[in-house]
This record gives sequence, structure tokens and C-alpha cells, in this order.
Amino acid sequence: MSTTRRGQRRQRRANPLRRRSDAVRAWTTLVLGICLILGAPAAGLAAGWSAYASNKAAAVQEAASKHRVRAELTKDAPKAIPSADEGGGVEKHRVPVRWPTAGTGYRTGVALVDAGMERGDRTDIWLDSQGRVTASPKPDADIWLAAFAIGSGAAAVTAAIVLIVRLTVRWTADRHRMAEWEQEWALVGPKWSGHRT
Repeated sequence: MSTTRRGQRRQRRANPLRRRSDAVRAWTTLVLGICLILGAPAAGLAAGWSAYASNKAAAVQEAASKHRVRAELTKDAPKAIPSADEGGGVEKHRVPVRWPTAGTGYRTGVALVDAGMERGDRTDIWLDSQGRVTASPKPDADIWLAAFAIGSGAAAVTAAIVLIVRLTVRWTADRHRMAEWEQEWALVGPKWSGHRT
């Protein structure tokens, strides 16, 4: 480091206008900036991974208690209603279905099937451990999406907390600096203006 830089640094520290509150504010800004840059993403990743791990474990446990069978529609599903929204998903309807059991008989139930399917069409349905029709296991994409949402929320909350702390420190430092300036001006002001109070 050159002597010129050292001299400039010493001169800044010796500056009579620089207050302790200025140093506190500068160091706090640096520390909180690092917290914002490193802490918010770290909090988001930690929360996201934790949410993914717990949701994935729950989905695996749920999937273990279900099994898929091939079922036959016993009634026609209503036709799809035309919509201006082409980006929507496939329309689903609750329709009676039947499926073979381990013996020679059939069981019946109601399942969600795509619109427009006809009687006799086959579809996959999910059964719980008691043999009742149930929802399919949660897809991995939904688990990732939930983890991303939770991670993003945690990162945003962390960033908001850091920014609130930053604003509070700045406000407090400004109040202290103004109070110090007023005290010193009360001593110096009369000498400059020639008026005594």
C-alpha cells in the first residue's frame, strides 16, 4: 500500500466532521450488505431443501400406501366445454368406473377422468390400502415447485429483515449525528457569528 493511500486513510479517520455514528453506519452497511448477498440466498436454499426433503418423504410414504390399477368407465364422461383459454389443463370429470379384484369379481367407484372419454374406455386409477379410489401420488414437479416457493419466500423475508435493520441503523445513526452536530454547534456557532447566547 502506498504512503499516499495511508495518508488519505489517516486523514479520513482524523476528519473532525466524521463522527462515531458515521463509522457505525459504514460498518453496519458493510456487514448487512454481506448478510444480504450471502444470507438471503443461504436462507432460501436451506428452507427450500428442507421443504423438498420433508415433502418428498411424505410423498414416498403416501405412494407406498397406494397402488395403480386399470379401470373401465361404466358411463360416458361429459364432453369438454370449448374455452378461449387454450393454455388450460385437461378438463376432468367424476365418472363411475369399475376394476377387477384379486378374485373373479369387480369393484366400482368414482374417479376423475379426462373429458370426452366414453363408456368402455380404460384409464389408470389409484387405490388406497382399503381399495378405495384416491388421488394419484403427488408428482415430483409439484414437490419441486413447493420447495422453490418456500425457498423464495425465505430469501425474501431474510432480505426484508436485513433491509429493515439497515434502515433502523441508518435512522438511529443520523439522529445521533445530528445531536452531536447540534452540541458542537452550540459551542462553535457563537464564536463564528459573534453572538453569544
